[in-house]
Amino acid sequence: MVQQQGGVVNPIGSPFVQKPKAKNYLEQGWVIRLAGAGLVLTVVAAVAICLVAFAGGFDNTVKVTIASPRAGLVMDKDAKVKIRGVEIGRVSNITDGPDGARIDLAVDPDKLKMVPANASVDINSTTVFGSKYVNFIEPQNPSTDSLKPGAVVQAGAVTVEFNTLFQHLNDLLAKVQPEKLNATLTALGTALQGRGDKLGQLMVNSDDVLKELNPSLPDLQRDLQTSVGVTNLYADTAPDLLRTTGNAATTGGTIVDEKNNFDKVLLNLVGLADDTGGVLSDNEKALVDTLGVLRPTAELLNEYNPALYCLVVGSANALPDGNRIFGGDGPWVTLNAGFMGGGTPYSYPKDLPKVNATGGPHCENILDRVPGSHSNYVVTDTTEGEVWTPPTSTSLNGPRVFQLLFSDVPGVGK
Repeated sequence: MVQQQGGVVNPIGSPFVQKPKAKNYLEQGWVIRLAGAGLVLTVVAAVAICLVAFAGGFDNTVKVTIASPRAGLVMDKDAKVKIRGVEIGRVSNITDGPDGARIDLAVDPDKLKMVPANASVDINSTTVFGSKYVNFIEPQNPSTDSLKPGAVVQAGAVTVEFNTLFQHLNDLLAKVQPEKLNATLTALGTALQGRGDKLGQLMVNSDDVLKELNPSLPDLQRDLQTSVGVTNLYADTAPDLLRTTGNAATTGGTIVDEKNNFDKVLLNLVGLADDTGGVLSDNEKALVDTLGVLRPTAELLNEYNPALYCLVVGSANALPDGNRIFGGDGPWVTLNAGFMGGGTPYSYPKDLPKVNATGGPHCENILDRVPGSHSNYVVTDTTEGEVWTPPTSTSLNGPRVFQLLFSDVPGVGK
């Protein structure tokens, strides 16, 4: 007997009862789309992780900056950073500025301890045409301190690329005409032919000159640095020099216009020179003797020139006061004078002067004298010890003037 239930035919009395068939979720569209999106995201995440790991995103690095005149034509990011041949980091960024290139380095902090604080930097290339790398160089006396993160190091040298040389050579050859270059080289070869010994000797002599010049290079460098100030001075005075040159051109034009009169003046000067030469020749010995006689006087004047200057300038300064004292500037003298009795006349040898003052020349602050202050003076022994006193009595029938002046001349003092 067969019984039908829910569209399924089951034999009555069968020991096995068939269950309803399970629902298949994979046959639904949204499940397939969700699984595809998850697979794509997994692949993208794996690729991103690989790229970040390749770029060093998971590396623990510190920044060090290199300042260089230039980075080089083949210095790229991710270039190696080495010290003693050991790689310690990579180049993370390169920027150009007005003062040169700045190269940022990403260095392993543990390996940065290998770099002394006073290390220098060169930018070298692995091969002639190879890429550049940053090379730290230890000095002869390395510092005990290591380079700190964030430090800025000045690059010492950058290797010149051969492609740069080839480019410059190509630019030069592009501007040089081959036929002219051939003619120049031919002329140069002809000029040097058979002169090898002389050329070699020239090189030897040049080497000797350079050996002698080399010790003087510091002095030459110092002179060149000093000449900068002189050059700046000439630059500042250039307008005045140009104006002087223009005035000289005007003077030259005047001389050209007056060349006839100028010729006459020169002829007269020639005649004057001939006459003067004759006079000097005839009186040569007398002039020499005169100069010899004048030498002691000139030496004495030269010795006392400070005092003479002081006397002249001091007299000029005192002249206005003198004019007021003597009645003004005119052909007269205003005096308030009287007559005094004559004193004891000069007697010999009692009144002979002493010449004992030494230590000159003296100015005694005449030029900077402050009114009302005491004048300086030099204490000297120039008298016989008797202080002069004005006469208190009148002496009559004293000696005659001739007797006073010429007392030792026979026939006059009587």
